[in-house]
Formats: sequence, structure tokens, C-alpha cells
Amino acid sequence: MPILVDMPSERPIEDRWLYEQIVENVPPFKWLPPRLDILAQLMLVETIGIFAFLYFQMPTESLIFGSLAILYTVIWSAGCLYVIPLLRKLKNPTNEKELMILRSYKQNLLENKMIELIGSIACFIGISSYLIYDQDLLQRFLGQGYGNLFLYALILILSWDIAYRLWLSFFTTFSAARRSIALARAAKERRGLKYTAYSEVQTLISLDIINLYWAGSAILLLPIALSSQLLFFSIIAFFGSILVLSFISLLSMETIPWFPPDVENILFQERFAYVAVYDKKTVHTTPVIFVYDGKYIYFAISVKSAKYRLIKKNNSIAVLVDMRDSKNPMNNRSVLLRGKGLILGQFSPFGIARLLIYGLWLLRVRSLFRRKYPMYLRYYKEQAESIPLAWKEKPFVSRVVVRLQVKSAIYWRKAAPTFLRV
Repeated sequence: MPILVDMPSERPIEDRWLYEQIVENVPPFKWLPPRLDILAQLMLVETIGIFAFLYFQMPTESLIFGSLAILYTVIWSAGCLYVIPLLRKLKNPTNEKELMILRSYKQNLLENKMIELIGSIACFIGISSYLIYDQDLLQRFLGQGYGNLFLYALILILSWDIAYRLWLSFFTTFSAARRSIALARAAKERRGLKYTAYSEVQTLISLDIINLYWAGSAILLLPIALSSQLLFFSIIAFFGSILVLSFISLLSMETIPWFPPDVENILFQERFAYVAVYDKKTVHTTPVIFVYDGKYIYFAISVKSAKYRLIKKNNSIAVLVDMRDSKNPMNNRSVLLRGKGLILGQFSPFGIARLLIYGLWLLRVRSLFRRKYPMYLRYYKEQAESIPLAWKEKPFVSRVVVRLQVKSAIYWRKAAPTFLRV
């Protein structure tokens, strides 16, 4: 009977950040869909700002800087729309240690209201204290409105919005870096079929990209920060910390294998695979040599082959890699991977464009082939004059590389198939 590797259940994430909880309970925002809600916030706050600018006859730069600050808060809020759905999308790993790391990450991100509040208040105190200290800056921005309590209240509200978002951006990025480092360490201790699925790794990477998006949105604050050396260096320090932490997180995620150890052993150790391609009339199956880089399977084919012709028409392919025990067939193991084939190295405008994107990967793949099949490549080099052009190891001219983007995976052991999540 087929086995489906699934994850332990977990209560759904119902918590929200303080910002979301407030907005969801304040009219008219609570009556609007999330995307319209953000647009309504922009229009309302900007309208108040323009009214204050006109009524108090403030300097033009006050309108520009105020609009940039408001735009920053709204753009940040737009990114917030994707965080909760992505966290909900995360499914639990089968690896117990990795499961605990992800649970801790989600709880720390959404349920630790104390850190969220204390950090935001600390940032707010820092910003507001500086504004109180630098009265010249405040007078320059407010113009004739300097000393008006209404304008001071608007500045404090906007300062809180900015402080809250800056802190949460840093906190989520720091939490992501801790999570990624812990997952990378835990992945080295995997056994059997215990792992975090590739789709979950991709979701975590998407969360890292949102952190970078939040950092990028803070560029809107730079023109304001240029008015003060301290503010400018504070924003630069913020950018630097986000970039460093995001780089650490993304680099750590890159080291996490996409398949469990039992599958990885087969893909790394075995030297031959069987590739099946098809169109409406025929199925074509052939053995190939291949390499696996920890994420993708690559194999080389001739531009004159049926495989090349069929993959160009229909890039849905299947690759079977098996490990056989000649003494005891019950010890045979295999993995069947289905997905989409991406042809790399075509001599065409489209192929050259792909080469610009995947060029570094192709260099690594070439190195993997040389290490795994030195005798095979040496033979083709020595027999270069006698073998047909279609068989020669000539990128673009006679050979291309196909990369398999896996969509489904089945692992067999003792004649029992196990369906793996990817």
C-alpha cells in the first residue's frame, strides 16, 4: 500500500500583528478588503497631511517629506498582506527537530507581542526624542505651524507608524536569520525520509524576500534622513543590518537539501538514470548519465536526439534512478521524479538569454560531470575525430543540458512506494 509522507498537524495561525489587529477593528478600514484597506489608509492620511500643509502654510519640502513617510508606511503594509498567508501555507516538516524550529519561528514572529511592542516603543522613543532635541529641524519642517499641538500630534502618530515598521522589519529579518541557521544545522542530522519539503523551503525564502522588500521600501525615508547626520547614519545602519541578516538567511537556506537522505543517497551515488519523454503519439525512454547538485538533476542530450525534439514540444518528463542489489531484490531502492525539463545551452536568442541567467549553474554542472564521469569524458575527448558530431561534447553545437524542476517524487523500498512532498 502506498505511503504518503505527511507532517504532524498543528493548530492554525490565528494571531495577527498589533498593526493588523488595530486596522481590522477600526472603521472604515474594518469594512474594506485588505487591498482596498491599504489604499484607504493612504488616501485618508495623505488628505490630512495636505490639509495641514495648506492650512498652516508649511514649507513645500514638508509636503514632500510627509508624503514620502506616508508612502513608506503604506508600501510596507502592502508587503504585510503576504506574510500571514505564507506562514499559513507552511506545512510541518517530517523531521522533528526542523518541525520545532519552524514552530518556534512562527510563534516568535506572531505571538510574542511583548517583543513587538517593546521594540516598537524603543524605536518610537528614539525618533521622538531626537525630534524634541533638534528643534531647528522641527521648525524647518513645520514653518508657520511650529508650536501647533495638532501638528505635533500628527508628527508623533507618523513617527510611531515609522518606528513600528522599522522595528518589525528588523525583528522579522533577525528571526528569519536565526531560523535559517538552525534549519541548516538540523538538516545535517537528517535520517531516512525525515526532511523539510522543497515547497516549504521556497516559502521560507519568499518570506526572506519580503524582508528585503521592507528594507527597500525604507529608501523612501532617505530624503528625510539627509536633513540630519544622525538620522542618515541610522537609516544606513538599518539597511546594512537587514541586508547582512537577509544574506545570512538566504545563504543558509541554500545549503538545505530538497530531498530526504535516503533519496539523496540514490541521486548522489547512482551513475545512470532513465528519462521518459513523450508527445501525443509516442513515449520515448532512454538511459542517461546525470548529476545531482543537491537541488536539481541535470543530464546532457544531443540536439539530434528524439529526447531533444520531444522536450521542445512537451517539457513534461520523468526520471527514474534506481539502486539495485543483485543478491537480494528486496533491497532494491529507486526514486521516480516527475516535473518540467528546462533546456540550457541552446544556440538561439532565447537560449542565449537563459545562458545569461543560468551560466554560473552550467559551469558548476560541467564541473560535476567531470568529477563524476572522468573516464567517460576522457573517452569522448580522445575519440573526438572518429565519433559523429551529434555525440561530441560541444555545448551549443551538438549537446545541451536539461535541468529537471521536480513537481512530484515517489521513493520505492522493498516494493513499497512512498509519495514524497516536494
